Amino acid sequence: MIRFAEGGRKLALVLAVVASGVIGASAQQVTVNPTSINFGQVDINVVGVARRVTLINHSTTRTYSLTGISFGLPNYTVNTGLPEQTLPPGAQVQFGFIFLASEVGTYNTMITFNIQGESGVVLTVDAQAVQTNAQLTFSPTSLNFGTVNFGSTSTQTVTVTNTGGGDEVTIEKVDDGANQSALNGIYYQPFSETGPIPPTTLNQGQSATFNISFSPTVVGSTTGPFTLCYDVLPCNTVDLTGTGAMPTQLSLTTYPLPPWASQGAPYQLTMTAVGGTPPYEFRVSSGSLPTGLKISGTGAISGTVSTTANTGNYTFTVQVQDSSKPKRQSAYETLTLNLLAPPGAMCNNTSFDVGGTNTPITDLMDLGTGTYCPSGANCSECPFNENCEGGLYPSGSNTDPAQHESDGVAAAEAIQPLDSNGNPSSTGRIGMISLGESASQQPFEQFITEASGDTELNFPYLTIVDGAEGGATAGVWTNSNSAYWNDLLQYQLPFRGLSQDQVQVAWISDVDSGGNTTFPTDATTLETNFEDIAQILVTNFPNIKMMFFSSMNYTGYSNGLSTTQPEPQAYESAFGVKWAIESQIDGLCCNYNANNGAVTAPWMGWSAYYWANGMIPRSDGVTWSCQDLESDGLHPRDPIGHIKIAQYLLNWFKTSELSTPWFVAPSAQFKRLGN
Repeated sequence: MIRFAEGGRKLALVLAVVASGVIGASAQQVTVNPTSINFGQVDINVVGVARRVTLINHSTTRTYSLTGISFGLPNYTVNTGLPEQTLPPGAQVQFGFIFLASEVGTYNTMITFNIQGESGVVLTVDAQAVQTNAQLTFSPTSLNFGTVNFGSTSTQTVTVTNTGGGDEVTIEKVDDGANQSALNGIYYQPFSETGPIPPTTLNQGQSATFNISFSPTVVGSTTGPFTLCYDVLPCNTVDLTGTGAMPTQLSLTTYPLPPWASQGAPYQLTMTAVGGTPPYEFRVSSGSLPTGLKISGTGAISGTVSTTANTGNYTFTVQVQDSSKPKRQSAYETLTLNLLAPPGAMCNNTSFDVGGTNTPITDLMDLGTGTYCPSGANCSECPFNENCEGGLYPSGSNTDPAQHESDGVAAAEAIQPLDSNGNPSSTGRIGMISLGESASQQPFEQFITEASGDTELNFPYLTIVDGAEGGATAGVWTNSNSAYWNDLLQYQLPFRGLSQDQVQVAWISDVDSGGNTTFPTDATTLETNFEDIAQILVTNFPNIKMMFFSSMNYTGYSNGLSTTQPEPQAYESAFGVKWAIESQIDGLCCNYNANNGAVTAPWMGWSAYYWANGMIPRSDGVTWSCQDLESDGLHPRDPIGHIKIAQYLLNWFKTSELSTPWFVAPSAQFKRLGN
């Protein structure tokens, strides 16, 4: 099957005259480079890897207005760059386009940049949708490690086999920008993975086996995903479960794969132990640390890595001895530290202190009923008379108040497939959208990719759309007429086959731009922004029921490079989320309950909170190393930072009672209940 936008002969004539990328001589000042893109072969129902082009205003004096982008076929859309914006003199604006088809065939057409008062700028696009005969089986489809003591590691295997009809499939190579091959696998502590390094091609009948390990660092049950992605098939996900337990004997409890280090940058890691008789004494008993790092007797691995230290893996064993008498007990743990070249960010900023003190900032969850008040801040202005205490929810708690949580569960259970007019339908859709800026957009794309191959999710009903966009800070989303809303409503939703009446869930991770205001003003401004956005959601999506928030990632490595959202503003932005939710809980704004009057907002609550103070681990072990971020120190790095956030989100939405009723397929919910 061959699809042309306007008939084969007419299209051929048009292509002949638009080779320059411009229709008509009057628009010569605005061109696109390159003038054509080819997606090659893309498997049906798989989104083709984005292709990038640059729209250029060659004029040195004139500003042009881009009023929209037209697509000859609905199988293409823009995923980076605003379809409506001004092009100042000399502007060079990058756009990304993606392709998706459900039928085998050739899809040749034109994409036109519409310039106000001028002829359109044309980009020719080609793609061939194919259907592979490759089929993959996973064995097993889930792993349960049972109960494992701190200081111990349990390892099981997962085998993927190409059982298809002759076609090969490749486990994709992912370049992390540091000359390392990284697998779309596990970046979710306390789980880890070793196995074939991508790209790994499986011909019919061939298999690849991966070793999945569980090394608990906290007491209690932990879940996580193991995900593999391919060139011609959707991703696959294996669910992981394990329970950490306190050992009865002396044991080292540090996660055996510590945060990555960077040449020429400070590093910090504290070894931990339990059992025996404190105090403990630590030393490296075998192997070596990168040049510049040492371990103290109290277990602190610190120093500045030499700029000439060899990159690669450093495997070493740490011994801990307790103070037992008459004979001291010993325990050992082997760790592997990966040293990479510096990514270009401010890697010296391994953590941040509370302003005007020498006390490191504590993440909101671990802060609990403690308070955050930098020197010079007027913390009496923190709302709800809480003196800026921590916790995700009121009173320093990480648990939602019972009534609000119960209402959230009821909202989740009320979500159902809707047709394009918003009526319940057995063939309808459950739309989920994201809002935010580029640091949210990029990991959420990875979240969609990983979710797409998870057989436990509620497909085909569940449809996830990435509405976040570079530059779309929270203040931008408060303008219901902004170009960012137009991009979501007019381009992103139609591409995924969704109407506004089918959207029922929103996820948002956003900030206020600039980093020029002080606490708590920056957080209260953001609180107001989030409350305004919640009300716009109800206007744009009449059937929306739930709005979930996540934190920003640590951005301290951007301090000195960017003023977009440095620390501590990224940390403080979570207070804006906390207070917006609390405002709803207290009935001060954002009513979601029709019994209490007009509904002005969806139910609001937290999803995954993943901020941590750089290299200082949270109580659950989460850290952000410089290698997790791009060279700007702000955006999560592709792929490791993207995957890190995507897997936190995937795990949260698959396990929370606020999301499983609509996010997880009914059959999988039944299975999870032990039936």
